[in-house]
Amino acid sequence: MMAWLASGGAVVAMGVVYSTVTSLPVLRRLQGSRQGEGRRSSGPGWLASFLSGCLFALAGRPLIASLHLSTHWLILSLWLLLFVLGFLLSMIEARAFTDGPSPVRVRDVIGAMAASAVAASVAGCLIKAPSPGSLSVNLEQWIDTFGWTGLVVRLLGAAVAFMVAYCVIGSVAWRFVRPFYADPKLGLRLRIPSGRLVVLLQLGRGLLAVVALAPLIASLSAHGFDWWARFAFALAVTSGVIPLLGAAGWPTYLRIVHGVEIVVFDLVYAFALWRILGV
Repeated sequence: MMAWLASGGAVVAMGVVYSTVTSLPVLRRLQGSRQGEGRRSSGPGWLASFLSGCLFALAGRPLIASLHLSTHWLILSLWLLLFVLGFLLSMIEARAFTDGPSPVRVRDVIGAMAASAVAASVAGCLIKAPSPGSLSVNLEQWIDTFGWTGLVVRLLGAAVAFMVAYCVIGSVAWRFVRPFYADPKLGLRLRIPSGRLVVLLQLGRGLLAVVALAPLIASLSAHGFDWWARFAFALAVTSGVIPLLGAAGWPTYLRIVHGVEIVVFDLVYAFALWRILGV
């Protein structure tokens, strides 16, 4: 019973801290970066941030339980997960898929970095690392497993898998969201770039994603289906649910469809990482 209470308390504490930090004036814009310049009322914004913090703690707990990392390395790895997968990739995509001036500014990136740092620090301290493992040692062992050439080839393969999964799953979702990109009267300023740009963009995002995930992949002790389940859950929440909870400038229908799309993508992407990286 005490363990359940402690776990629940950590989740709620994560939600309170995260919502408090993202409510600060200097960081208030970070959740609006994906949908442009839409305004949000303070109530839903606080609730979305609170749920985001709670979900990050819930999704991170199974992952953290199988990591061999000391607390400071754990915080760094969680920061890369939340900042890159939860915010930076969305910001890059928002720039490419927005018609007109970029909705992403330098202060948005700085705000996302700061909020992610706080969330990762709280999660790393509340949800203890299972061992005093060293990230440098884990990475060295991971590299030795494949060799430098083999690892580079596999990382590039993971980037290609990211691009292919994105294009295939995105093409299915496109039929459901086409009106929102084609009708300027909706005021969402959304557009679809050329096919060549989409492919190059997703290759770049895929490479950035797998590099950011490298510390977690190298330090995870789980194997097989258990590895996939832990990783898929963390990715789905971090890169799918959390960014879209803050996209209050988008219609609910668009957020739900893109949320389902990204969650399905993350399940497939986690499977690709499992197979390509041989964990």
